[in-house]
Amino acid sequence: MSSGTSYNGWPANSDKAAIGVVSSDLFPGGAKAGDVTIVLSYVARQLNARVEPIVDGWNWGYTYKANANNPSQLSCHASGTAIDYNAPDHPNGSSGTFTDAQVGEIYRILDEVQGAVNWLEGYDEMHFEIAVNASDLAYVAAILGDAVPPEPEDWWDAMSDEEKAQLLADVAAIKDQLARFHPKAVHWGDGAAHYYSFGDGTYIQVPDPMGDGGVHNDFRANLEQSGVELVEWQGPGQPLADPYRFGNRIPWSDRP
Repeated sequence: MSSGTSYNGWPANSDKAAIGVVSSDLFPGGAKAGDVTIVLSYVARQLNARVEPIVDGWNWGYTYKANANNPSQLSCHASGTAIDYNAPDHPNGSSGTFTDAQVGEIYRILDEVQGAVNWLEGYDEMHFEIAVNASDLAYVAAILGDAVPPEPEDWWDAMSDEEKAQLLADVAAIKDQLARFHPKAVHWGDGAAHYYSFGDGTYIQVPDPMGDGGVHNDFRANLEQSGVELVEWQGPGQPLADPYRFGNRIPWSDRP
């Protein structure tokens, strides 16, 4: 039997029973029982719900081994305090294996565990490890308990209050100019976004990928409050709509 300390300061042992490692449906290799399993399970469940689904057999837990990136140290896996999430898709030595949106969501999840877990972004992106001592971890585990924050329903719910306020301010900033030069607009949607066509042959696409709500509702309300007459697109042949249906797009990023 071999033993030691993993580089995050937790006791490691080649006999997993000696350090209390238990198996889990999330990571069959297991993790140290108690607070370690509570916190790592929380992270894994949130990754599954909010970043990318778990692939059966691709989540790794306890194994007694050296640190692959520094063989003079014992891996955190050797102490049952680390998991590798969907490991084949995020191999050691690779970077950029998650999208920017996924990276942002990962850091929101890590914020929820108050720094108790480190993610090796940029070189071992499957790897999540306990980064605090037992007493600090106990505090985080007690706060988590069985409570799971609500998963965002769409991109609007996932935004911070500051991001929402900025986006709504951007929308409000264009309403007066649109009303001044475009007293009438035709609205249509394609299931992914909303479009407003104006009499000068231009149209603007309002980003709202989850349907009516958020930015689109505010944008439409601003148009109506500014006196813009809105007409719903009903297909070719509709009076007024035809000249508005196609035109030069005003990119959302280049809006006035």
